[in-house]
Amino acid sequence: MTSKKKKSKIVSLILMTILGGIIGFFIGKLGFQAGRSLPGSVMLMLAIAFIPAFFLVIGFHEAGHAVAGVWQKFDFRMYVVGPFMWDKEQEGWKFKWNKNVNTAGGMVICMPTGTENLKNRFSIYAAGGPVASLILAGLCYLFYLLLPTASYIGFLFLLIAFFSLLIFVITIIPLHMGGFTSDGGRILNLQRGGESARFEVLMLKILSQSSGGVRPSLLDWNELEEASQLGQKLNSPFAVYIQSFFHQSAWDKGNLDLAEQHLLAYIDDIESIPDGIRSIVWLDAAFFYAAAKSDLAKALDYWSRFKPSAIIPKAQVFSTEAAICALENKSAEANSKIDLALAELPNMMDRGTALALKDKLVSLREHRLD
Repeated sequence: MTSKKKKSKIVSLILMTILGGIIGFFIGKLGFQAGRSLPGSVMLMLAIAFIPAFFLVIGFHEAGHAVAGVWQKFDFRMYVVGPFMWDKEQEGWKFKWNKNVNTAGGMVICMPTGTENLKNRFSIYAAGGPVASLILAGLCYLFYLLLPTASYIGFLFLLIAFFSLLIFVITIIPLHMGGFTSDGGRILNLQRGGESARFEVLMLKILSQSSGGVRPSLLDWNELEEASQLGQKLNSPFAVYIQSFFHQSAWDKGNLDLAEQHLLAYIDDIESIPDGIRSIVWLDAAFFYAAAKSDLAKALDYWSRFKPSAIIPKAQVFSTEAAICALENKSAEANSKIDLALAELPNMMDRGTALALKDKLVSLREHRLD
């Protein structure tokens, strides 16, 4: 990690610590004042409702993103609230348990469709969450005022209103921390124009094309290079992901040396990626060295670092297992894994990568197993 990135990470940590301290102070102060005036039974009930209320607030915030995304004709693919996850697969929505700490707070994935007016469309999508939180805070505070004084339900609405206002403030402030950028940060980057907006639009365009079914080899290499240069210049947390597009594009074109070069650059900057989703890098590396380089030692080394996650496509996991089994001369098991991978390909959000992966699986079966 460059010194510039380390400095940015330290500044973000300091800002988040200060913000957390301020928020913690007011929570403690309000809690102490309320605790002195509320009956013990009411305090106990509020304590029991604390976690459900928090998840309700997070769920409402993420639902705001989802509604805004659908409004902007984005492809709504995933909804996560705490340990609960709903993933849109070929046959419909499927519930899964979320064990990823980085996304435990909440997450919505809506993939851009089409490349027209992406700046404003994504700004609306990003604003959907904070707007929903502000609406919920206002409604719950209104209910608190309308209900009888000192009622448990009234204080529950007040608790939800406070949590929702807190989420609004945290997400609307432009911040970057731990590989994530706040909603306010994304909106600011897009709307202030210049290089920041250009980088954001390029990333959205690349994602839109890839998720829409443009295979890696057909992505505009010049746009990838421009996005990479701007990302490094702006010290964007999303710059590291461009190496993945470079890697997949070069491999899809048959240039294995260039694909390896970008894969290693991707791995070298892995600390820029949130802990909970770093496993996709190890999975990409394990599959590349097994399927493209036939290097079992390296494939197993990277595979040993991989940790399964509900947000990682099963097709890529099965494909990696198939390639490793093929190197270990376990033909029957490899064929079985290929079948499983092929069946899961339609569930991948990235349809362009899925097309390239299908070709790799067919090639693996024809040249290694038959």
